[in-house]
Amino acid sequence: MTDGRHKVSAAWVADKPPRRQQPLSREQIVRGAVDYLERHGLEELSMRKLAAHLGTAATSMYWHVATKDQLFDLVLDEIFGEVRLPDEDGEPLEDLRRVMHEVRRVLSRYPEAARLAASRPTLGPRALRVVEYTLGALLRTGYPEESIAYAYNLIANYTIGGVLVELSRQRLAESGGPSEDASEDADTMQSFVESLPSEDFPHFVRLSGLLVKANDDESFEFGLDRLLAGISNDLKK
Repeated sequence: MTDGRHKVSAAWVADKPPRRQQPLSREQIVRGAVDYLERHGLEELSMRKLAAHLGTAATSMYWHVATKDQLFDLVLDEIFGEVRLPDEDGEPLEDLRRVMHEVRRVLSRYPEAARLAASRPTLGPRALRVVEYTLGALLRTGYPEESIAYAYNLIANYTIGGVLVELSRQRLAESGGPSEDASEDADTMQSFVESLPSEDFPHFVRLSGLLVKANDDESFEFGLDRLLAGISNDLKK
């Protein structure tokens, strides 16, 4: 989610009118790219491979999308279009909570989008509606305008960064292959903890069971609660 300090991508210039017998529209190209990312990942995406995936020539796509960077911008914006925005008649901090849960839900569904969101500005029309909503909710709290950019970046970075960490752990777990015994990993961790000298790592040994039990959903909610509580406390000063 953008902090407003980046150049506007050429992807947001109006799409060119279709040529006679043009095989694909920009919308078809972007949806095809989203599907390709889900199947093959970010590193595998190229204009040539996407063209083959769509059953067309790469040259036919360049009429609508000039570069791979523009394609990434369009794909990210397409995915942000799935974020459902709450009505703006609720309590502002609760609206902020709901919209961040929505951003997390959508980025978790599209793992590659989380990586894109962390590495490039989100200036497309669909993403900007999420930015606009979030800024509006902060304004409705009465938060001072000179500090809103910091509050916005704090909440957005927490949400996107949290998704990236969760997805990285999932990839690492999946790379090890499925365990034949569901309790095997827990037993391995327990054996490791028991092997540690408690005089050197007393806190970790004592709290390791709780650390293992902490799940991503509860951890995200715990952190978001405290971020919003901090914003609420600022308003009381």
